[in-house]
Amino acid sequence: MADRVTLRIFNIVGGPVWVSTDDGQKVFDKIVAAFKANRAVELSFANRENLITAFLNAAIGQLYGGQYDEAFLQQHLTFTDISDDDHAMLGRAIENAKRYFANQQAYDQTWQEVIDEDEE
Repeated sequence: MADRVTLRIFNIVGGPVWVSTDDGQKVFDKIVAAFKANRAVELSFANRENLITAFLNAAIGQLYGGQYDEAFLQQHLTFTDISDDDHAMLGRAIENAKRYFANQQAYDQTWQEVIDEDEE
């Protein structure tokens, strides 16, 4: 990677409340665009007021879906301005994403069975 770019979540989503998966998708899209432009990413969590796992799943978790391997992400994606609590939440989101994508078909099948049971 030639350069490192700082992406500020606050600026991408337009405020301090990070709860929407749509907003998480915006962050994901910016990260992927930077990677495609041969740039490493420093993701800033500055000015956060509210954050939920669903946002992190969309923003970060889907990076583990196979397009990038874990070594690449560890080398090219860093996090700044992040509280200890948010870092722990991020870690859980990443671990859950890795487990999900390692066995996506089984997870999806189980989820479909749960949905089918609820409809009966």
